[in-house]
Amino acid sequence: MKAAWIADAQHGDLSIVVGDTADPDADLRGLIVAVEAVGLTFGEPHWVTNGAGPLPDGRPRPLPVIIGHEFAGRIVDAAAGDHDFTVGDRVFGLIDFWRNGAAAELACVLASEIARVPEGISAVDAATLPIGALTAWQGLFDHGHLRAGQTVLIHGGAGAVGTFAIQIAKGAKARVIATARGEEAVALCTSLGADVVVDTATQRFENVVGGIDLVFDTVGRDLLERSWAIVPRGGTLVTISGEAEDAPSPERARDLGIEAAWFIVSPNPGQLSQLASWVLDGRIKVKIDAVHPLDDAPRVFREAAGRAHAGKTVLKI
Repeated sequence: MKAAWIADAQHGDLSIVVGDTADPDADLRGLIVAVEAVGLTFGEPHWVTNGAGPLPDGRPRPLPVIIGHEFAGRIVDAAAGDHDFTVGDRVFGLIDFWRNGAAAELACVLASEIARVPEGISAVDAATLPIGALTAWQGLFDHGHLRAGQTVLIHGGAGAVGTFAIQIAKGAKARVIATARGEEAVALCTSLGADVVVDTATQRFENVVGGIDLVFDTVGRDLLERSWAIVPRGGTLVTISGEAEDAPSPERARDLGIEAAWFIVSPNPGQLSQLASWVLDGRIKVKIDAVHPLDDAPRVFREAAGRAHAGKTVLKI
């Protein structure tokens, strides 16, 4: 089958190639999906799962490491495992980051990682949900404990996670403040329902915002560091930036009287189904930045750092 993979973990984006590799085998738990669309996360070639280090059990991770872990497609082999999926089912989901991804013609997935795609949602739109929307849900609710009437500050509101976070938070009847950089990004956040948008190219968010209950950070670096000062006692700071060693200091959080968390999104079929229903009823609008064929994957990654992104980039298989 044709696939896009990391050929040399030490060279990150520049090592991504497209070529032919062996079809995946369905083990005792897995189903085989003919992939139709896969969402891209441009930091993936630099993750600890990129093949530079061993697997969690200590074994070397074999190359190639196929990229792209959020996907949509159609089941072509459902023989293995205990599940209620059948050949022909349209599904979408999130493959564990330590396994090969879905930027390929075929992918091996687990029943615990997928949900059915409802009629009325395209494969391209569905492929944007399992990381972007699921991360937003888990950051706001599972880790941020957001409730109606609270105020949330979302850093990176125009990004692949932020665009969903704004809409999900508004659907939960929260007041939403977003940061974004540049006029187009600010306009996007406003169109998605943000009550206040701070243009970080011209403003410092600390001079604009107040009364924050939750900071949900998708950017990191300086924005994250400066956010500590605006979270009141009893408030919450959640970030997805960096790796586990970059997680907010529990000692610092305790001294300030706040909760602070870093997390990695995890598969959740129930949450995926709920998110898909919100797309169908219009509560969530999917924002696609660009759609490319699989063969363009190396170029798309090489050029990613040099251009602004508004929403998700998707490969159509």
